[in-house]
Amino acid sequence: MVPSALHLILLLLTLLSIRYWLQLMTTRQPSSVFPLNPDRYQLEFSFPVLLAMLWIAIQFASSLEREWTEWHQTLTPSQPVTVVQIMQSSLITLCFGAILVLILALAHFDVIQKLGFRLNEIRRQLRDGAVGFLLALLPVIALLLLTYPFRSEESLHPFFRLLKAEPYFSTISWIFISAVLVAPLFEELIYRVLFQGWLERFLHPLAAILTSSLVFSIAHGFPDCIPLFPLAVILGTLFYYRRSYVAIVVTHALFNAINLAQALANQQNSN
Repeated sequence: MVPSALHLILLLLTLLSIRYWLQLMTTRQPSSVFPLNPDRYQLEFSFPVLLAMLWIAIQFASSLEREWTEWHQTLTPSQPVTVVQIMQSSLITLCFGAILVLILALAHFDVIQKLGFRLNEIRRQLRDGAVGFLLALLPVIALLLLTYPFRSEESLHPFFRLLKAEPYFSTISWIFISAVLVAPLFEELIYRVLFQGWLERFLHPLAAILTSSLVFSIAHGFPDCIPLFPLAVILGTLFYYRRSYVAIVVTHALFNAINLAQALANQQNSN
Protein backbone atom coordinates (compact mmCIF):
# COMPACT_ATOMS: atom_id res chain seq x y z
CA MET A 1 0.00 0.00 0.00
CA VAL A 2 2.72 2.49 1.01
CA PRO A 3 4.95 1.85 -2.06
CA SER A 4 1.94 2.27 -4.38
CA ALA A 5 0.97 5.56 -2.73
CA LEU A 6 4.56 6.82 -2.97
CA HIS A 7 4.73 5.89 -6.66
CA LEU A 8 1.51 7.83 -7.27
CA ILE A 9 2.93 10.85 -5.45
CA LEU A 10 6.13 10.62 -7.50
CA LEU A 11 4.08 10.46 -10.69
CA LEU A 12 2.13 13.59 -9.73
CA LEU A 13 5.33 15.41 -8.76
CA THR A 14 6.93 14.40 -12.06
CA LEU A 15 3.98 15.86 -13.97
CA LEU A 16 4.40 19.12 -12.03
CA SER A 17 8.11 19.01 -12.82
CA ILE A 18 7.34 18.70 -16.55
CA ARG A 19 5.06 21.72 -16.27
CA TYR A 20 7.84 23.93 -14.88
CA TRP A 21 10.37 22.62 -17.38
CA LEU A 22 7.98 23.47 -20.22
CA GLN A 23 7.68 26.98 -18.79
CA LEU A 24 11.46 27.28 -18.71
CA MET A 25 11.91 25.96 -22.23
CA THR A 26 9.21 28.29 -23.54
CA THR A 27 10.69 31.44 -22.00
CA ARG A 28 14.36 30.29 -21.97
CA GLN A 29 14.82 32.52 -18.95
CA PRO A 30 15.31 31.21 -15.37
CA SER A 31 13.88 34.52 -14.18
CA SER A 32 10.48 33.40 -15.50
CA VAL A 33 10.44 30.88 -12.63
CA PHE A 34 12.81 32.59 -10.17
CA PRO A 35 12.59 36.40 -10.51
CA LEU A 36 15.99 37.97 -9.89
CA ASN A 37 16.38 39.44 -6.41
CA PRO A 38 18.72 42.43 -6.84
CA ASP A 39 19.28 42.76 -3.08
CA ARG A 40 22.54 40.78 -2.86
CA TYR A 41 26.09 40.94 -1.54
CA GLN A 42 29.16 39.14 -2.90
CA LEU A 43 31.43 37.71 -0.23
CA GLU A 44 35.07 38.65 -0.05
CA PHE A 45 37.61 36.08 1.09
CA SER A 46 37.09 35.92 4.86
CA PHE A 47 37.47 33.49 7.75
CA PRO A 48 34.06 31.78 7.21
CA VAL A 49 34.91 31.30 3.51
CA LEU A 50 38.31 29.86 4.46
CA LEU A 51 36.69 27.38 6.90
CA ALA A 52 34.15 26.37 4.25
CA MET A 53 36.87 25.81 1.65
CA LEU A 54 38.95 23.73 4.07
CA TRP A 55 35.92 21.54 4.81
CA ILE A 56 35.20 21.19 1.07
CA ALA A 57 38.84 20.33 0.37
CA ILE A 58 38.79 17.56 2.99
CA GLN A 59 35.53 16.09 1.63
CA PHE A 60 36.71 16.42 -1.97
CA ALA A 61 40.05 14.73 -1.25
CA SER A 62 38.35 11.97 0.73
CA SER A 63 35.94 11.29 -2.14
CA LEU A 64 38.73 11.17 -4.74
CA GLU A 65 40.83 8.87 -2.54
CA ARG A 66 37.88 6.52 -2.10
CA GLU A 67 37.25 6.39 -5.85
CA TRP A 68 40.95 5.81 -6.55
CA THR A 69 41.18 2.89 -4.12
CA GLU A 70 37.97 1.37 -5.46
CA TRP A 71 39.29 1.69 -9.03
CA HIS A 72 42.45 -0.16 -8.02
CA GLN A 73 40.48 -2.61 -5.86
CA THR A 74 42.51 -1.79 -2.78
CA LEU A 75 39.64 -0.54 -0.64
CA THR A 76 39.18 -2.63 2.49
CA PRO A 77 35.58 -3.33 3.52
CA SER A 78 34.31 -0.37 5.50
CA GLN A 79 32.76 -0.74 8.90
CA PRO A 80 29.00 -0.14 8.82
CA VAL A 81 27.84 3.18 10.20
CA THR A 82 25.95 3.09 13.50
CA VAL A 83 23.13 5.17 14.94
CA VAL A 84 25.50 6.54 17.57
CA GLN A 85 27.88 7.73 14.85
CA ILE A 86 24.99 9.43 13.04
CA MET A 87 24.01 11.17 16.29
CA GLN A 88 27.57 12.33 16.92
CA SER A 89 28.07 13.47 13.33
CA SER A 90 24.78 15.39 13.33
CA LEU A 91 25.59 17.22 16.57
CA ILE A 92 29.13 18.08 15.46
CA THR A 93 27.89 19.31 12.08
CA LEU A 94 25.16 21.44 13.70
CA CYS A 95 27.69 23.00 16.08
CA PHE A 96 30.17 23.73 13.30
CA GLY A 97 27.41 25.18 11.12
CA ALA A 98 26.14 27.37 13.98
CA ILE A 99 29.66 28.67 14.59
CA LEU A 100 30.04 29.48 10.89
CA VAL A 101 26.73 31.38 10.83
CA LEU A 102 27.70 33.27 14.00
CA ILE A 103 31.09 34.29 12.57
CA LEU A 104 29.44 35.23 9.28
CA ALA A 105 26.82 37.34 11.08
CA LEU A 106 29.44 39.13 13.16
CA ALA A 107 31.64 39.81 10.13
CA HIS A 108 28.80 40.92 7.85
CA PHE A 109 26.07 42.04 10.26
CA ASP A 110 24.95 44.94 8.08
CA VAL A 111 24.49 42.78 4.96
CA ILE A 112 23.48 39.41 6.43
CA GLN A 113 20.09 39.49 4.67
CA LYS A 114 21.81 40.14 1.32
CA LEU A 115 23.79 36.93 1.84
CA GLY A 116 20.54 34.93 1.80
CA PHE A 117 19.47 34.91 5.43
CA ARG A 118 16.19 36.70 4.85
CA LEU A 119 13.32 36.65 7.33
CA ASN A 120 10.85 38.42 5.06
CA GLU A 121 8.65 36.77 2.43
CA ILE A 122 8.91 33.38 4.13
CA ARG A 123 5.98 31.97 2.15
CA ARG A 124 7.59 33.08 -1.11
CA GLN A 125 10.90 31.53 -0.07
CA LEU A 126 9.16 28.24 0.78
CA ARG A 127 7.41 28.33 -2.58
CA ASP A 128 10.71 28.94 -4.38
CA GLY A 129 12.19 25.96 -2.56
CA ALA A 130 9.29 23.73 -3.60
CA VAL A 131 9.61 24.84 -7.25
CA GLY A 132 13.36 24.16 -7.11
CA PHE A 133 12.63 20.63 -5.91
CA LEU A 134 10.14 20.07 -8.74
CA LEU A 135 12.64 21.29 -11.34
CA ALA A 136 15.33 18.99 -9.94
CA LEU A 137 13.08 15.94 -9.85
CA LEU A 138 12.91 15.17 -13.58
CA PRO A 139 16.64 15.27 -14.46
CA VAL A 140 17.62 13.52 -11.22
CA ILE A 141 15.20 10.64 -11.83
CA ALA A 142 16.38 10.32 -15.44
CA LEU A 143 20.04 10.13 -14.41
CA LEU A 144 19.27 7.75 -11.55
CA LEU A 145 17.76 5.38 -14.10
CA LEU A 146 20.76 5.78 -16.42
CA THR A 147 23.23 5.04 -13.62
CA TYR A 148 21.29 2.03 -12.32
CA PRO A 149 23.74 -0.49 -13.93
CA PHE A 150 26.58 1.05 -11.89
CA ARG A 151 24.77 0.62 -8.60
CA SER A 152 25.27 -2.28 -6.21
CA GLU A 153 24.86 -3.13 -2.56
CA GLU A 154 28.37 -1.78 -1.91
CA SER A 155 27.59 1.55 -3.59
CA LEU A 156 24.54 2.18 -1.41
CA HIS A 157 24.73 5.18 0.90
CA PRO A 158 25.81 4.05 4.41
CA PHE A 159 22.48 5.34 5.77
CA PHE A 160 20.52 3.02 3.49
CA ARG A 161 22.71 0.06 4.37
CA LEU A 162 22.07 0.76 8.05
CA LEU A 163 18.36 1.08 7.33
CA LYS A 164 18.32 -2.38 5.77
CA ALA A 165 20.25 -3.86 8.67
CA GLU A 166 18.37 -2.08 11.48
CA PRO A 167 14.90 -0.94 10.31
CA TYR A 168 13.95 0.46 13.71
CA PHE A 169 12.18 3.69 14.67
CA SER A 170 15.32 5.13 16.28
CA THR A 171 17.33 4.39 13.12
CA ILE A 172 14.74 6.03 10.86
CA SER A 173 14.46 9.04 13.20
CA TRP A 174 18.18 9.78 13.29
CA ILE A 175 18.63 9.21 9.57
CA PHE A 176 15.75 11.65 9.00
CA ILE A 177 17.34 14.25 11.32
CA SER A 178 20.74 13.87 9.67
CA ALA A 179 19.68 13.62 6.00
CA VAL A 180 16.57 15.83 5.88
CA LEU A 181 17.44 18.49 8.46
CA VAL A 182 21.15 18.68 9.26
CA ALA A 183 22.67 17.92 5.84
CA PRO A 184 20.62 20.51 3.87
CA LEU A 185 21.22 23.21 6.49
CA PHE A 186 24.96 22.60 6.57
CA GLU A 187 25.74 21.75 2.94
CA GLU A 188 23.77 24.70 1.54
CA LEU A 189 25.59 27.02 3.92
CA ILE A 190 28.97 25.61 2.81
CA TYR A 191 28.48 25.12 -0.93
CA ARG A 192 26.02 27.81 -1.92
CA VAL A 193 26.12 30.67 0.61
CA LEU A 194 29.86 30.63 1.31
CA PHE A 195 31.59 28.89 -1.62
CA GLN A 196 29.37 29.98 -4.51
CA GLY A 197 28.76 33.36 -2.88
CA TRP A 198 32.52 33.94 -2.86
CA LEU A 199 33.04 32.57 -6.42
CA GLU A 200 30.47 35.03 -7.75
CA ARG A 201 32.81 37.85 -6.74
CA PHE A 202 35.29 37.10 -9.54
CA LEU A 203 33.55 34.56 -11.85
CA HIS A 204 30.61 34.85 -14.22
CA PRO A 205 27.46 33.66 -12.37
CA LEU A 206 27.13 30.59 -14.62
CA ALA A 207 30.78 29.64 -14.00
CA ALA A 208 30.32 30.08 -10.24
CA ILE A 209 27.20 27.89 -10.27
CA LEU A 210 28.83 25.16 -12.37
CA THR A 211 32.04 25.16 -10.29
CA SER A 212 30.27 24.85 -6.95
CA SER A 213 27.91 22.23 -8.43
CA LEU A 214 30.76 20.13 -9.80
CA VAL A 215 32.64 20.18 -6.50
CA PHE A 216 29.46 19.37 -4.57
CA SER A 217 28.69 16.43 -6.84
CA ILE A 218 32.18 14.91 -6.87
CA ALA A 219 32.35 15.15 -3.07
CA HIS A 220 29.42 12.71 -2.93
CA GLY A 221 31.27 10.01 -4.90
CA PHE A 222 30.39 7.85 -7.89
CA PRO A 223 27.73 7.07 -9.10
CA ASP A 224 25.74 9.51 -6.94
CA CYS A 225 27.69 12.45 -8.38
CA ILE A 226 25.96 12.07 -11.75
CA PRO A 227 22.29 12.51 -10.69
CA LEU A 228 23.34 15.01 -8.00
CA PHE A 229 24.90 17.38 -10.54
CA PRO A 230 21.59 18.71 -11.98
CA LEU A 231 20.25 19.05 -8.43
CA ALA A 232 23.31 21.11 -7.51
CA VAL A 233 22.97 23.28 -10.64
CA ILE A 234 19.33 24.03 -9.79
CA LEU A 235 20.27 24.79 -6.18
CA GLY A 236 23.00 27.14 -7.39
CA THR A 237 20.67 28.83 -9.87
CA LEU A 238 17.96 29.20 -7.25
CA PHE A 239 20.41 30.76 -4.80
CA TYR A 240 21.81 33.13 -7.42
CA TYR A 241 18.42 34.40 -8.55
CA ARG A 242 16.51 34.45 -5.27
CA ARG A 243 19.34 34.89 -2.71
CA SER A 244 17.39 32.80 -0.21
CA TYR A 245 18.99 30.35 2.21
CA VAL A 246 15.53 29.11 3.19
CA ALA A 247 14.64 28.25 -0.42
CA ILE A 248 17.76 26.18 -1.14
CA VAL A 249 17.47 24.35 2.18
CA VAL A 250 13.84 23.49 1.39
CA THR A 251 14.78 22.17 -2.08
CA HIS A 252 17.61 20.06 -0.66
CA ALA A 253 15.50 18.80 2.26
CA LEU A 254 12.60 17.77 0.01
CA PHE A 255 14.99 15.90 -2.27
CA ASN A 256 16.55 14.00 0.64
CA ALA A 257 13.11 13.33 2.14
CA ILE A 258 11.79 11.74 -1.06
CA ASN A 259 14.95 9.60 -1.25
CA LEU A 260 14.43 8.43 2.31
CA ALA A 261 10.75 7.73 1.66
CA GLN A 262 11.68 5.68 -1.40
CA ALA A 263 14.23 3.68 0.63
CA LEU A 264 11.64 3.01 3.34
CA ALA A 265 9.08 1.94 0.74
CA ASN A 266 11.58 -0.42 -0.87
CA GLN A 267 12.42 -1.82 2.55
CA GLN A 268 8.75 -2.50 3.28
CA ASN A 269 8.27 -4.01 -0.16
CA SER A 270 11.17 -6.45 0.34
CA ASN A 271 9.86 -7.68 3.70
